[in-house]
Amino acid sequence: MLLIQNINLIWDKNERGSECAKVRHQFPMAYPIDEIPLFNDVAVHYLSFFQRGKIFLNSIQETRQSLEKYLPKLDFTYNQIQNEIKQRIAYMKKYQFQFYNSVNKLNLTNLYLSPCKDEDGFEVSFFYDERQSGKPFRHGHNKDYHNLQSPLYHMDCLNETAFILKKNQYGRIIWNERRTDYDTGEWYYQLHIYNMIYSLDISKNNIFVSNKPDFVYQQEAVLY
Repeated sequence: MLLIQNINLIWDKNERGSECAKVRHQFPMAYPIDEIPLFNDVAVHYLSFFQRGKIFLNSIQETRQSLEKYLPKLDFTYNQIQNEIKQRIAYMKKYQFQFYNSVNKLNLTNLYLSPCKDEDGFEVSFFYDERQSGKPFRHGHNKDYHNLQSPLYHMDCLNETAFILKKNQYGRIIWNERRTDYDTGEWYYQLHIYNMIYSLDISKNNIFVSNKPDFVYQQEAVLY
């Protein structure tokens, strides 16, 4: 079984200063899971956070604060606001986990896993997908540059093996990006963390917190 924890931290121009950056350096790289559901092949656990000044809000806290702030301006009553919050939270919890019967079905930005041919494990690759990613674009060695069967054939982009994840091993990928808000045109920023464990026994809810990764791959650029 392969369990992946996909953590996303978002901040904007108000958090670009040095004081907020210092707080951001303390952001946890892994989180416990309230309850790990039963699964057979691949499961992805999604977590989103928002930095507001010097504090981090999870997606439920951010949703609650945003709706309580803006819905009164649309003449929502207190009960209507609470019902809307309840529905949004229920939706987020429903889709906090997603399940796949193969790593080939995964669609995680800039991440590609393929089963190893000669051993029990996965080749974990990082490739910069311009269609789904922000700035800055990552150039570098493309291991599939001459592979006619690869969608990255003859493409000028970073595409490299981050590590080989074998049974009972724990790997982590960290990368960041700068994006543009479609409505305001302003920049905002994201830190992405992929934690992954390949094991036949995935039952402890603190599995990502109580262990240190065997591998850490980083693609953190200066976001200006």
